[in-house]
Amino acid sequence: MHFRIRRHVVQLVRMTYDPSIKRGKAQIVGSVKLADPVLDDELLEKLTFEEVAEFELWVATHHRTNLLKQELAALTLAEQMEQARLWFEQQEEQGAAQQIANEALRSWQALRRVLKQRELLD
Repeated sequence: MHFRIRRHVVQLVRMTYDPSIKRGKAQIVGSVKLADPVLDDELLEKLTFEEVAEFELWVATHHRTNLLKQELAALTLAEQMEQARLWFEQQEEQGAAQQIANEALRSWQALRRVLKQRELLD
């Protein structure tokens, strides 16, 4: 079994060997929301015990990976901002730089709100 993330959904895909084509064939068994990856009763009936265990391990690993990405982003944010400053100083393509600057500003404003709420800013 393997798992595909499609937008905000995780698809549970079972691979079975098809002798007529002499290779594996993917069958989507079901899907769950990525934000709340819980197997409902209908999906639990379709899965083997091993597949349920594999899914639970995947969810735990995926969650841990996201936490590590978030921590790395926070720890390297100042360095990344400095690199971005250098990039913006060298940019001659105004259109692309403006678009990226707008995205960065929106993200910075959201981060600033959280920092203020958590009383992490003076």
